Amino acid sequence: SRLLEAHELIVGELRVAINKTAANQDSGTNDLLVSQVLRTNETQVWFLAEHLVDTPLVRS
Repeated sequence: SRLLEAHELIVGELRVAINKTAANQDSGTNDLLVSQVLRTNETQVWFLAEHLVDTPLVRS
């Protein structure tokens, strides 16, 4: 859960940085942050969140 919180914190800070790069018309940095860093961390958030959910096994 601490790793999930860390990735969520990174995602939040990234969104601030992405907004700043957009406001400064820095398309290269914006693209790098969105395509490489943000998507990677959002994927990690999703995987970790799904892993931490207490889901019962389905038996057929």
